[in-house]
Amino acid sequence: MYAGIVVDYGHGGMVGGVYQTAGKQYTFTDHGDYWIGEGVSNRKSAASLIRQALEAGVRVWDAVAAREWTEAPTWDQLEQRDVGLAERVAYANDGPRRRAVYLSLHSNAVGSSSVGPSQRARGVEMYTSPGQTAADPIATSLIEAFRAEVADGIPVRRGDTADGDPDMEARFYVLTRTAGPAVLGEVGFFVNIHDARYLDSCAGQEAIGRAYLTGVLPYVRR
Repeated sequence: MYAGIVVDYGHGGMVGGVYQTAGKQYTFTDHGDYWIGEGVSNRKSAASLIRQALEAGVRVWDAVAAREWTEAPTWDQLEQRDVGLAERVAYANDGPRRRAVYLSLHSNAVGSSSVGPSQRARGVEMYTSPGQTAADPIATSLIEAFRAEVADGIPVRRGDTADGDPDMEARFYVLTRTAGPAVLGEVGFFVNIHDARYLDSCAGQEAIGRAYLTGVLPYVRR
């Protein structure tokens, strides 16, 4: 059993009304210029996850703010700066956090434009580092939880089952440099209007937080 979870909400949020991570946002020209910032929706889902985890008695550390949470924050109380990946991982690899599960919350995109019509790509994917690692069964559990909790809002993609499990594999920095098992979730495509609206909704954020917690709960101490 692992000591708890380290939550990493990807990219930056809002500082002084200014979105912090260029390129990780989208304006839908075919839906009234509806705007979404990935870093904002990541924080809203992370705040839901943190609150639900604390209610379940799970210890929660924050890789972006470099602190432990003992009371649930609102999304705008989370660190809004786009803290570097090396800083996030260094915090996760220190002390008891070395024996925690690292969850990196993201949503996906296609192309590089930050404005345009809704794109067709949709779905949820979970990533681990290449090969069979301690993160693989956790990723499988997360995928099953997302199928149960969010599939009505965002479908779960089939994934890569070539190695016998449904996670995708990549050498993302936070997956290869953490001491503990790490899973990066690409939950929805923020360039798809249906996924974006789900990511931006209170109900969607609650379901996403619940799915992350349900999937990781068998692996952490309470």
